[in-house]
Amino acid sequence: MKKPSKTGAELEASIKVEMEDICDDPTDMSFSVQPDGDSWKVQVLQEGNVDDAERREMVERIAARLKAEYDLKG
Repeated sequence: MKKPSKTGAELEASIKVEMEDICDDPTDMSFSVQPDGDSWKVQVLQEGNVDDAERREMVERIAARLKAEYDLKG
């Protein structure tokens, strides 16, 4: 059975909403959804010298769950 599709912007918005629910403090982290073969991946970008590994892992876990639910549209 084929999964429903979302655009990269829709997937990014879904990840952002979940991150805002989990994290109280703002972060300098940004991310983008990009095609990856027949699927998609999230690329996490962080500003400055601080490596916020915990938040990066949260984004990657959310993306992994969404990847199982949605294909990347077009």
